[in-house]
Amino acid sequence: MKRLLRKDNFLDSVDATTGSTFQTSKGLTVIVLPMSLQLSNGQLATGKIHVETMLIRQRGDMVRLDKPTTSFGRVLISGGEIFVRIRKDNEELSLAPGKTIYIRYNDSSPSSLMKLFYGDESNPERFNWVSSTSNGYGAVGVNSQGYELVSDRLRWINCDYFADSSGSRVNVTASLPTDYTNANTSVYLVFKDIKSVAGMYGDAASRKFYSSKVPSGKVAVVVSITKKGTNSYYLGHETITTGQTSLNGTQVVPLKPQPTSLSDIKAYLNTL
Repeated sequence: MKRLLRKDNFLDSVDATTGSTFQTSKGLTVIVLPMSLQLSNGQLATGKIHVETMLIRQRGDMVRLDKPTTSFGRVLISGGEIFVRIRKDNEELSLAPGKTIYIRYNDSSPSSLMKLFYGDESNPERFNWVSSTSNGYGAVGVNSQGYELVSDRLRWINCDYFADSSGSRVNVTASLPTDYTNANTSVYLVFKDIKSVAGMYGDAASRKFYSSKVPSGKVAVVVSITKKGTNSYYLGHETITTGQTSLNGTQVVPLKPQPTSLSDIKAYLNTL
């Protein structure tokens, strides 16, 4: 299901020896420094390399790519999710020790609260953002035009800050018919007034999908996307205010998914 919703990446090729600066049609500028990339054997990469990038700023795209803005369950407010993958031939490269990559993009209202986070992809069922602990190699610069990120890692990079520095938190649970399981359904909590998306994960015991550590008092939409069989799709969604009608700290949201075409699901995600 998730593969059917994916977005296109921007592709370019540069010279690893001399480095390069390039800009995508989405306004993302990436600066690859000379001799800054290495092969899996530790040797520096030279010659032609291929760079693949994405800039994700819309909540619907975060759902499409299954990249919720959470760190160990806590909700983050995102200033933009960036994907950078660099390859030479068929081998994926990494940054050499002590080397960085520079990423810039505009934002109409940048926040000085933003910090650098990296994507932890070790659990394919539950993506997680981890705060950068690099010693001087990872940072978010903020100016009147937007953000400049200095990263010592590739792949998923994000600038965020926590949405719940103060205030209460609640658990939100989505209740669906019994034949909607984590094998055929993905569920998300999409916030309306902040740039945040929380994943809701299947619990076998209760047969429900849940998200914990959710800030209270936020308007959000619980969204379910289901694929059954070869070509049958279902969409469920319900707008809530988090923390209302909660029972023992848990807010239960019933969903009734309806048959929906894949194109209409994509169109709905564009409205989030």
